[in-house]
Amino acid sequence: MSNSKLLLELQRCYEQIEESKKVLNDGSHLYLLKKMKKEFEKIKIKYNEKRKALGDLKVEYTSIGKDLRELKNKIDKNENDLYNNSNNDMKSINALQNNIEINKEKLRNLEDRAIEFLEVEEKLKLDVESLKMDLINTKNNFYSYKQVTNEKMHEAKNKIEDSTNRIEELKKIIPEKELNIFYKMLEKRKVVVVKLNNQVCDGCKMKVSSVTLDNIAKGQNIVYCDNCGRILVYQDEKKLKEAK
Repeated sequence: MSNSKLLLELQRCYEQIEESKKVLNDGSHLYLLKKMKKEFEKIKIKYNEKRKALGDLKVEYTSIGKDLRELKNKIDKNENDLYNNSNNDMKSINALQNNIEINKEKLRNLEDRAIEFLEVEEKLKLDVESLKMDLINTKNNFYSYKQVTNEKMHEAKNKIEDSTNRIEELKKIIPEKELNIFYKMLEKRKVVVVKLNNQVCDGCKMKVSSVTLDNIAKGQNIVYCDNCGRILVYQDEKKLKEAK
């Protein structure tokens, strides 16, 4: 492998480290995790409120059921007294009939309330079930995203370690002169080494001169773009000769 190709690999190692550091320093995943956790707590509060309302409703409905039974018993007793124990006493008959009508009206009102309670209870049950599913989905999404994030962080750390090790290896292979040139250029610009594709520099997107092509063909260690000054790497020497 030519020195220029080794320099290209060296540059890519630094680029890989830079990209991996961005992943590690990116706080957006923490923000999203906190946001998802807040959303979970928000849904949980609504879920508990609905469950409490459902519990309170059941207590109230039980109380209405008890009142209904008591009213029915009173009506049954009054009707029994009316037909069996009134002894044709008009005052007693009128009092019993009045009590029966009053209690029947109360009974109708309570039955209407009981029906309303059943409708509200049905809606609350649906709300509770819906919020329960929202809690499950939010929780699953939280842990799924957390797992993916942890994997990305782990991968980024591995890439930094691998690239760092490869840089040390390349430093031992690349001649000191070329290394010094590379690092001096790297101080001024991020991209130092670029490919030459179809006689066009990937850095500045300009066509290079025939002199530059000739220098590459001759196997010169380092050849610079005569437009932007970056180090050029030509992948296919055969195509270069054909182009010349």
